[in-house]
Amino acid sequence: MSRRRNSVGDRVLMLLVGLFLYAPIVILIVFSFNAGNSSSVWKGFSLHWYAELLNNRLIMHSVYTTLLVSMLATVIATIAGTFAAIGFYGMRRRARTGLMAVNNIPMMNADIVTGVSLCLLFVVFFNGWHSFAVWVNGWQSLVVLPERLTLGFGTLLIAHVCFNIPYVILSVGPKLRQMDRNLIDAAQDLGCTWMQAFWKVIIPEIKPGIVSGALTAFTMSIDDFIISYFTAGTSSSTLAMTIYGMTKKRVSPEINAVSTLLFVTVIILLAIINLRENHQQSHSRRHAEAVAPAPAPKKHPGLGKKIAAGAMACVMVALLIVTGTAARSERVVNVCSWGEYIDESLITEFEEQTGIRVNYQTAESNEALYSLIKMGGADFDVIVPSDYMIARLIQEDMLAELDYDAIPNFEKIDPQFTHLSFDPENRYTVPYTWGSVGIIYNTTMVEEPITSWGAMFDEKYAGQVLMINNSRDALMAALCYLGYDINTTDEAQLTEAFELVKNAKDKGVYQAFVMDEIFGKMEGGNAAISMYYAGDYLTMLENNEDLAFVIPEEGSNWFVDAMCVLKSSQHQDEAYEWINFIASTDSNLANMDYIWYASPNAEALAEYPAYYEETYGEPLDEELYHIMAIPDEVRARCEIYVNLPQETLKFYDKLWTQLGV
Repeated sequence: MSRRRNSVGDRVLMLLVGLFLYAPIVILIVFSFNAGNSSSVWKGFSLHWYAELLNNRLIMHSVYTTLLVSMLATVIATIAGTFAAIGFYGMRRRARTGLMAVNNIPMMNADIVTGVSLCLLFVVFFNGWHSFAVWVNGWQSLVVLPERLTLGFGTLLIAHVCFNIPYVILSVGPKLRQMDRNLIDAAQDLGCTWMQAFWKVIIPEIKPGIVSGALTAFTMSIDDFIISYFTAGTSSSTLAMTIYGMTKKRVSPEINAVSTLLFVTVIILLAIINLRENHQQSHSRRHAEAVAPAPAPKKHPGLGKKIAAGAMACVMVALLIVTGTAARSERVVNVCSWGEYIDESLITEFEEQTGIRVNYQTAESNEALYSLIKMGGADFDVIVPSDYMIARLIQEDMLAELDYDAIPNFEKIDPQFTHLSFDPENRYTVPYTWGSVGIIYNTTMVEEPITSWGAMFDEKYAGQVLMINNSRDALMAALCYLGYDINTTDEAQLTEAFELVKNAKDKGVYQAFVMDEIFGKMEGGNAAISMYYAGDYLTMLENNEDLAFVIPEEGSNWFVDAMCVLKSSQHQDEAYEWINFIASTDSNLANMDYIWYASPNAEALAEYPAYYEETYGEPLDEELYHIMAIPDEVRARCEIYVNLPQETLKFYDKLWTQLGV
């Protein structure tokens, strides 16, 4: 009876573990067939996102880069790791033990340390190379060396090879130790050369370890984010980096589709491998049970293996040619913006019109973008930071002054969005979008319409409030409620605002501090109140009509994201062409319709209601239009962030750390 009870308990435990591990994957697969764009509201079955996936340039390019890097890194690391393991095997025990300890360090080391150290190594090497190239080019002109090297596909591949080799060595090493050391001598005594013994004796003996190491390397490479993030530069982006970059807004529903395809592919590969192993074991047993007649000698021994090897070589050469073509010296522009912040058809249209290839990458926050540029891990030409970050970049002399003669569409920008506090002389920026921050609430879950920031701190809604996971915006809400300037540098006022947020957190008012998670929670009715951006509210409204938006009576923040060119840009002419194209009326109309953020282009903003009606066959709701583009009288009680002094920024960081978010 006890044994039976234990058996039932074991099965229940296994069921719960399996449910915990695979329930998220099942949900992801289910919502990949959702007709809507929500990850929490089911709108019916559809293959729409699988069709859209093929047209999503950013995702498909990142999938291609991920697979190409993973395959190349796996092949290179497997070969290098196998030879290294054989070399270790031939050493004395003390030397081998020491080298294996060194080999294990990268596997035990934190990925963040490995990623940053590799990035710094590349940056230091590039700086040294610049001095060397200048010196060489100064005394000869026969061979002109490139004076500037940047992070890109090459550094990404080298990084993946570096962190994969230890896993291959760890997999091959035990198989070598299991092998009888006398086998090689016996083979050579029978007339084999060392190379023949290597291919006919050693490789078959350690083949399971090689396969295991290759699979581990491929898995680690395809799944990596942190090391790729610090070594990919501007021209390459893996799938993990693309998904992470989307977290400033929502993760695109196409990600569910591509994740489902990757998961199914892995399952199929595992099934094929297991079936093949079972077939080999069954064949071995039958062979052992019956003495079969000797097979007739093959007419062309080893022909199948040679054909397979040739095919693999052709595939590798083709991949290298494709990679080399993608990296050839052509007109390019490297752009960094936010996830889901552009109608991607505009990228294709620009490339077709100009012949300029666009490397489009995303960042998850202004601070992450700043860090990437500052440490030399990026080579962007055009960036789209927010107002306060623009002021910081100008202050630190990181932005180039623009030649507005090369950007004729700048004349279409409404003057009220130029010469703002972050760029008072308007020498560095071309506005991209503008919007506001307010309160989103579910009308079925609150007692009355919300009008004040006080709702974000009210115990009445304990456990039903989502606070934005951003120190500047969170404290802005508290400062507005207390009647203080949102750009105050008074530490007493900031401390009072912090205490208001902290007390609400301690009393259980906040269900969570969120960024992109807000979409699923508010669309699914899992929270009553949150603060977020007006443009994203309009996206959520498509999946939950019970939601409402308000700019609180105390005021709020209104912001401008603008296009800038970095001083380090190597493609300034291409950068100007990109900015001019995006600033056009047609591009702004398409963008506004896609991302629901207001355009600074006066023509586009005025024409959008007619554009909407022509596109969708129905008039645009005036209330929605005034949420996207808040009226002048509402904007008058809102403020733009300014770049705060370094001491105040450190104080913000200190308070946010104390909050323990």
